[in-house]
Amino acid sequence: MRSLWFGRVDWLQRFLSFPLVSLVLLFVPSVIAVTQANALADRLFYPLESAIARTLEWLAKLPMPLAEILVGDYGIVAMLPFLLLYALPTIVFFSLLIAFYKSTGLMDLIVQRLHPYLNPFGLGAHDLTRVIMGFGCNVPAVVSTGSCHACNRSACVSAISFGSACSYQLPATLAVFAAAGMSWLGGIYLVTLGVTTLVYMRFTAPKPLREVNTRLLPAKSIRLRSVDFKFICKNILDTVRSFLSVAVPMFFCICFIASILKLSGILNFLAQTIGRGMALFNLPADAAIAIAMGSIRKDGLAIGVLHSDWGSLKVALESPSQVLTIVYLAGVLLPCLVTLLTIGREMGGRFAGRLALRQAAWAIGFSVAIAWGGLLVETIL
Repeated sequence: MRSLWFGRVDWLQRFLSFPLVSLVLLFVPSVIAVTQANALADRLFYPLESAIARTLEWLAKLPMPLAEILVGDYGIVAMLPFLLLYALPTIVFFSLLIAFYKSTGLMDLIVQRLHPYLNPFGLGAHDLTRVIMGFGCNVPAVVSTGSCHACNRSACVSAISFGSACSYQLPATLAVFAAAGMSWLGGIYLVTLGVTTLVYMRFTAPKPLREVNTRLLPAKSIRLRSVDFKFICKNILDTVRSFLSVAVPMFFCICFIASILKLSGILNFLAQTIGRGMALFNLPADAAIAIAMGSIRKDGLAIGVLHSDWGSLKVALESPSQVLTIVYLAGVLLPCLVTLLTIGREMGGRFAGRLALRQAAWAIGFSVAIAWGGLLVETIL
């Protein structure tokens, strides 16, 4: 019986050794985790909205600026359902997935098989693990690069900062697509993000890393293991604890600042001033606020684009190319504030500043291409 079990494990391990299988294992479960988390949030949203409706009506009667801060367009209480229903489930699902891969040895197997395909982009097998970790949260992923060599670490951090759409960014992105009636853009967005990240790394990673001979990692015994439920539970609890201690206060701060800026008229002034540059991306002027908020904190995109009912857009986006452009630019223009501060603490302020400027330049270039290339395709079709 024991030999039969090990025979099955060996067969499964040989099957998983194919690079295409590793690629599927890497991305398909991640997509499923995100979509299922959002499906759960959709089912729970309206019951929660009904439950707090009277509270919102009562808070709306409070004097200004308190009413605006709590239940206005950027109000803390009005925006709270998004944080609880769309961000938290995605974080939990993704933490569960990553912890399962690590505890069973699947992660080690996947990164070993994909290693030769990563070298032309200045990345190695273990860098891929950290980039995947960034889809949960960029901050621990950046910290984990401390064991990399100096040049390799800079490339890995750049890949995380540019291409790891964290568990706050993905729900906001999918919520915008859903409100626009274009949920099918989710897959296109992920492909676009992946392709542009590879192009970005191909031209920005240190040359010695890109010219390394594309070979597999040194042969070593990687065995599949049984699931470690204790490890998985600990990983999820640590992630939720981090979410409550870091994400929630930041979310409240963004809502508070945005509400004050709106009341003071500064928000409208910024929209008119910065908004003129939105024509470069074929976007309306009021898209500037959403992009700015998304750059500070990735779920700020939803705060800037969606009405408080989360079912409609407050920014006039009329075509798929416009919707795709605004979520891409907001998500990639800069690392979120917490990530940028972490990069500065780990690798120095000068490196963080250079990375931010370089990423912004490439993000602008890619966004222009997406905006006008998408418009051309829509015109032809």
